[in-house]
Amino acid sequence: MRRSVIVLVLLLLINICISPENVEAATPAPYQVSVSAGTILYQFSGKTLIPKTTLKSTKIFRAVTTSGAYYRLVDGRTTWYVRKQDGRLISTNLSLTAIADSANTRLIHEYMMTLTRGRTPYYYDELKDSTAIARADAAIKGNWYIPSPPYQLRVPNIDTYRFDKYVPNVDSNSFKFQIHYFTTLNQLTQAYAATGQEEYLRYGKRIISSWTKQYPISAYTRHPWPYHDHGTAIRTFHLLNFWNVFRTSRVNTDPAFSQLFAKTLYEHATLLAKTSFYKPNNNHGIFQDMALSAVAETHRSFDRSAAWRGLATTRLTRQLNHSLSADGVHLEHSPYYQIYLYDTLARFNDWASANRFALSSRMRDVKDMPVALTYMLKPNGTLPMFGDTPSITHRTDAIPYIERYPHLLYAMTGGKAGVQPTAKAGRLSNQYAFFRQHWGGRSEPFQDAVQVTMTAGYHSNIHKHADDLSIDLYGYGRDFLVESGRYAYTKRPERNVVLQAAAHNTVHVAGQSFRLIPSNLRRSQITSVGTSSIQWTASGTSQLIGNGMSHTRRLAYDRDGTVLVYDRVTSPVTESFVQRFHLGVGLHRVASGSRYAYFKDAAGRSLHLLQLEVGSIPRLAVGSSHVSYRDYDWQQRNQVATTKRGKGVTYLTLLHIGEKPTKISSYKMETTSRHYIVRYTLSDGTTKTLSMLR
Repeated sequence: MRRSVIVLVLLLLINICISPENVEAATPAPYQVSVSAGTILYQFSGKTLIPKTTLKSTKIFRAVTTSGAYYRLVDGRTTWYVRKQDGRLISTNLSLTAIADSANTRLIHEYMMTLTRGRTPYYYDELKDSTAIARADAAIKGNWYIPSPPYQLRVPNIDTYRFDKYVPNVDSNSFKFQIHYFTTLNQLTQAYAATGQEEYLRYGKRIISSWTKQYPISAYTRHPWPYHDHGTAIRTFHLLNFWNVFRTSRVNTDPAFSQLFAKTLYEHATLLAKTSFYKPNNNHGIFQDMALSAVAETHRSFDRSAAWRGLATTRLTRQLNHSLSADGVHLEHSPYYQIYLYDTLARFNDWASANRFALSSRMRDVKDMPVALTYMLKPNGTLPMFGDTPSITHRTDAIPYIERYPHLLYAMTGGKAGVQPTAKAGRLSNQYAFFRQHWGGRSEPFQDAVQVTMTAGYHSNIHKHADDLSIDLYGYGRDFLVESGRYAYTKRPERNVVLQAAAHNTVHVAGQSFRLIPSNLRRSQITSVGTSSIQWTASGTSQLIGNGMSHTRRLAYDRDGTVLVYDRVTSPVTESFVQRFHLGVGLHRVASGSRYAYFKDAAGRSLHLLQLEVGSIPRLAVGSSHVSYRDYDWQQRNQVATTKRGKGVTYLTLLHIGEKPTKISSYKMETTSRHYIVRYTLSDGTTKTLSMLR
């Protein structure tokens, strides 16, 4: 009996100790107001709010709601009111429940209005003021401009518009991607920043309200385009930037919208942090980390923000360790993404610095990316079309801080500005090798320089084509050997064509493409580049060609217009192998035979390809293929395909390009224990020698 009484007393004491008031004291409320000493507190007398007392010392109260120009506060069981201008709202540990609770609508509105972090925006797509205004004006009238074909979306009434029903099915995957990442909201935000016209914000508010109603995040798995991994990250930035200008505007009068907005941001961050949604070893994952960092840094009051910051930093470090080499090469198989990612990451560094936000220490290495870009550029200002790279000329204003990179400025301006580079041959990480005949001068036009580039590297399937050990040959103002391009991000059959090995200047098993499978990752690379007074050399290897097979390619360049290409393929089984060289548009066949092909263009520039006598007898054929210099471009051009059959096959191919019609009139080949030595004479009487390691 005595034991039961003791237990009862203890339970009573415990209950007293953990009463609601004590729990409240132990766990800070999500919304509090700090009030300084000397501040007047108010209470109601009937229906009139009157001064009641003056604080003797600074105190923190639990906030219940707002009432006009006042906060309603609770201190124990006593209710007070304080003018908003006399109190400072403190929001901490805001959970999704605390954000979405209807009892907190006015307080979350106040919190969202009083944000002070992240005031400097990060624009994924920064527009000229005139462009932003023109597109925003059209959008308000229901004519949305989308940056991908078919470029236009008609939205008669955004309040009733059904994205899932009315957005047309088109060939371009980018069209829906850009609609749902809120490219239109970005246009409206920048138009308002340029003009201060509130109609842009009102329309942006309607877009957000309509879209979030149609696509609750709980159903994200059913909506691949609205909740695309990359698109969700970009949309997060567009949302943050919109609120940055909406927050202090006269349009911001609706507490329910503020609550919806805060809830949407929290849910986006939660999804971005989700392991199953994340894209490791992928530039999409980099954007996810950046967006997660942005929410976590801007909204430190969210209860998960500290964890999100740590997660984003850790993941971003891993991403950059995987995709950014020590010498500043982006390792996603496409020179175009060297520019795209540098621009993205450099501006993100600026955003973090301006807002005093912390990032991964590896972000410091972004500054080296323009150095590598210098040697990827061809003399005509385009990039080799390896991987998903279109043939477009890039402007200097696409490179943040171009003035800090005088060699790149020189390369991009055709020698009109900057400082002439000294390097003419080199290796960029293990992904590219380059030879550059010259960088222009008084007697050597910049754009006429010969450039040879070879690619390798398999780090992931992102932007990866079956183009390992493929070469690009440019000279005298035109492409001689050129890749097939990316065509476009579409389901059209042309996209599949450009991905295959047969679309590239390499060697493959007849009728097959490369084995781009996880077990083959990192089994392709540029291994060396060498220079001498006579020739420059490069070599690379790839085990992607087939099961148990290996391909070695070596180049010897005479520093003028001739390249000797050595290909050695080893195989555990007998197969037919095809070496392909795809020509630039406008090079027409003049003559061909069992071992050679000769081409000229309308200006008389020529290409002579000669298969030398090594190994099994080749079957050379001239056929057609296609090149896509720009998205949806599809031009016919010639290709030279040489077939050999065996367990191991060797090609030794002599290529000569001429500014004027020039042939290889004769050659002699000496085979030593270690080298092939080729002495050749051109039709203009020039005689030279190239050697190739066997």
